[in-house]
Amino acid sequence: MALLDDTAIFVAVIQQGGFSHAAKHLGLSNGLVSRRIAQLETALGVSLIKRTTRQFHLTPEGELLWNHAKRIQQELDTAVSLIQTSLKKPKGTIRISAPVYFGRHYLTPLIMDFLNDFEDIKIDLILSNQRLDVIKDQLDLVIRGKGFLENITSLKDSSLKMKILYKEEIGLYASHSYLLEKGMPHSPEDLNNHLIINYADSKSISNVDTWGYIYKNKKNNVILKPKFNSNDIESNLTACQAGFGIGRFTQLNVRHALQYKKLQLILQEYNWGYYNLYALYPTQQALPKRVRLLLDFIESHMKNM
Repeated sequence: MALLDDTAIFVAVIQQGGFSHAAKHLGLSNGLVSRRIAQLETALGVSLIKRTTRQFHLTPEGELLWNHAKRIQQELDTAVSLIQTSLKKPKGTIRISAPVYFGRHYLTPLIMDFLNDFEDIKIDLILSNQRLDVIKDQLDLVIRGKGFLENITSLKDSSLKMKILYKEEIGLYASHSYLLEKGMPHSPEDLNNHLIINYADSKSISNVDTWGYIYKNKKNNVILKPKFNSNDIESNLTACQAGFGIGRFTQLNVRHALQYKKLQLILQEYNWGYYNLYALYPTQQALPKRVRLLLDFIESHMKNM
């Protein structure tokens, strides 16, 4: 138990930016905080923090402990929050929208677990890959993604707030049968000699598409002529697993296909960007408790995906 308590003090030192700030935050003396960190280092047999008179930095072992301890602390905070709030038995309906593939395979199971804990809450789930009007469609929460090499820092719609839920790498994948028949591409330019499976919004489907990537810290792109365009990730996965061509997917998209060895990652020395999944909700003083509960629940569970 002492090890857990000392780890919580270690987390506070990092989060608060120093021993004195952590002591003030925890209501402890500076000396006690220092002794507890020293006690933790002794128990683990390693040095966690190196200090000078003006600053401190983590050792490699300290970085390792921090990466795991902060996640444990976040989940503990979420659990405490859920327990405290559940005592008040929130009620009402939550209208939430999400992309079709994510909603079907990942969000729906989470919602079922959530509803088991909060029997007085009702949820309306609207799955769509199209942009919806949060206000007009009376949505409490919208989950949408933005990816590839774009950097999203703000929203065009000032009536909404945004919170990132998940960040995952994008990669190129093909089936073993396709690679045996067509061969392995060795560069992005080689993709022009292969069949391409492409995701495209129904309003932007065209004869060509551009796939961006980073190689040796330089941004590049390759212009391709897709053999198969679809606005549905699951259809693209089906085509890719059937050996029809090379597709671009996120890690969540291909998790099950990789598990059952139906797809293989290719051209992995190139950075094909990231896909960020966001929660969007109307700007207001505070979210309704039932919506905040669901958002915290989703965020907490996605950290372990």
